[in-house]
Amino acid sequence: MKHFYMKQKVFSIKDRYKIFDEEQNVIFHCEGKLFSLSRKMKFIENSTDTILFHFRKKILSLFATYFLYDNEEKQIAVVKRKFSFTPKVEIESDFGVFTIEGNFYGHNFSILENGDEVANITKKWISWGDSYEMAIHDDSKTAFLLALIILIDRIFHENKNKHSY
Repeated sequence: MKHFYMKQKVFSIKDRYKIFDEEQNVIFHCEGKLFSLSRKMKFIENSTDTILFHFRKKILSLFATYFLYDNEEKQIAVVKRKFSFTPKVEIESDFGVFTIEGNFYGHNFSILENGDEVANITKKWISWGDSYEMAIHDDSKTAFLLALIILIDRIFHENKNKHSY
């Protein structure tokens, strides 16, 4: 199991995330495209500056739906917010079908594959901006799971912002 830390940049025109390893080295970063209706983002490996994934939001959708593409523009996952009385996200991907359990609004949740926990996410409350600690249990899916965590964060931030006055 590996631990990672994610911080969202507070004062930025576009969405920006940095993901750190246990030694506080930036290993991935993610940035949104300025003036994008579909809220496009790219997930980049920091050491090589290689784009690993692209995200794009479905524009006309009742509930948030994101598409995840690999660096060759092949769709590899769909992340959907589903209607229910408790927050629910459905993830279908080339890597498998995932579910999420936990307290989304408190930002403490787990990603499960076939009932087994593959990632655990906990918000750090005493920090500048949004900061999360993430434990990834499956090394073969590390980059993919970290990209999913960013998408889940986007879905719940969008939902929170729609209802604030």
